[in-house]
Amino acid sequence: MLNKGVPKTLYMSLLTIVTLLSISFNILAVRGSVMVTGKIVDVDGKSLESVEVRVYSGGSLVTRTYSSSNGVFSLNLESGMYEIQLEKRGYEARSMIVSIPFSGYKDIGLIVLDYSLKFTISLTSLRVKSMAEVSIPVTICNKGFQDELVEIQVETPEGWEAGVYSGSAQIWGLRLTQNEVQNLVMKIRVPFNASGQYELKARALGSTKQENTVSIYVEKAEPQILVSNYLTAQGLGGSTVTFELTIRNPLTKRFTAQISVMTPSSWVGSIVREDGRRLYDVSLDAGESLRALLKISVPENAQPGNHEVRVCAISQEFVSSFSFYIIVAGGTVEPKAYTDTPYVESYAGSSAKFPIEVENTGESDGVVSINVTQLPIGYPWKLSDLSGNILSKVYLKPSEKRRLNLIVEIPPLAEPQTIPFMLEACTQESSSRLNLTLGVLGFYSMSYETQNFYTESTAGSTSGFIIEVKNNGYSFLTNVRPEIINVPDKFKVEYSPEVV
Repeated sequence: MLNKGVPKTLYMSLLTIVTLLSISFNILAVRGSVMVTGKIVDVDGKSLESVEVRVYSGGSLVTRTYSSSNGVFSLNLESGMYEIQLEKRGYEARSMIVSIPFSGYKDIGLIVLDYSLKFTISLTSLRVKSMAEVSIPVTICNKGFQDELVEIQVETPEGWEAGVYSGSAQIWGLRLTQNEVQNLVMKIRVPFNASGQYELKARALGSTKQENTVSIYVEKAEPQILVSNYLTAQGLGGSTVTFELTIRNPLTKRFTAQISVMTPSSWVGSIVREDGRRLYDVSLDAGESLRALLKISVPENAQPGNHEVRVCAISQEFVSSFSFYIIVAGGTVEPKAYTDTPYVESYAGSSAKFPIEVENTGESDGVVSINVTQLPIGYPWKLSDLSGNILSKVYLKPSEKRRLNLIVEIPPLAEPQTIPFMLEACTQESSSRLNLTLGVLGFYSMSYETQNFYTESTAGSTSGFIIEVKNNGYSFLTNVRPEIINVPDKFKVEYSPEVV
């Protein structure tokens, strides 16, 4: 029954189309084949045209087709398991396994193909200081089915330096084979005058264009022109304090700067080269450096405390300064006496030598007096340096040490004994005492003074000798007795006294 308002001609046309479709599907069903469809888009959802769709079964090619302008493809396949491979230049190669039913219709659905060239920068937002050097990991890979010739570009703000590197080599272009991955580094050098927000763009140009943006916020930093390993030193009124100083150019271009020294009132400061010439200005190439000495003369009336001395490098582009500190000591001389040999032995009539070391552990320099006490009368002493000069006082700077020899004379008739005594190193404010011990060794020696050992006598008579013995040593001899040896037979020898 015809609907009212529908033209008879149109109704007959629709009926014919429906009838033909029905006949077509019946024929396919009879043959056991199924229509397989799908749609291919890129990562942005846009339809991909001319994507090659290949169907494999058991490793053999069954059929192939291409996607239309709207990304759609369709295939007639018999029931079974198939591998479908998708390829298009500039996009990743995809492979999928599809199971086809015995009858009906199979829609694979939406298939997304990513770009074959992937260019990834791991860090996209940074906060650095001016003159900083930044290294950012970069990954570039080819997920397509063909080799990729890739050009690398980095777009920077004016005055910046940036590039993509493999080791120390900058990369401008490279070839990537299928599934190859390259891990690179993008190095960025921030100029000294940069401040605020900046953007850098890095591009990989191959079958497609890949672009990444890096956002960098720069904090203004003073260029470190002046460098020293030591910032603080101790000085005394009237002394000169010296610091080692390096002047360097951390910029990427040559610079010229005036050098000045700012000191407290009545102090004098100067910078000299290693050859002793005064330095007023420098001109250095990029990366070049110059070694110099900062010399500070401390006035005699300098007040104790911490005093700042500032060195400045001034150019048209920047001002760089560096502070040194001098501690003026208001302390005293603190003597300290040492020895590794507190006990020395020597013979009577000779001398004993004690090696002594005296150090000033205080914060000021001055004269240290040295004295020896508790030695018995008749034991004279003297103090000498290593050159043999006789001393009673030494002048020592802070932390200075002096090696000396204490020499004690032992009288000839001294008896064997040990004599403890004391050495004292002192100033008006403090002193240091050192306990020492002298061991006196006896010197023993004797000789005959008798000149004639010959006499005549008759048999049965008695004859005598007078024997004189002398003590040649420096110590008393006791229990001295003669010892008779080698007496002829039937001779009787006696002596008196038996002990002297």
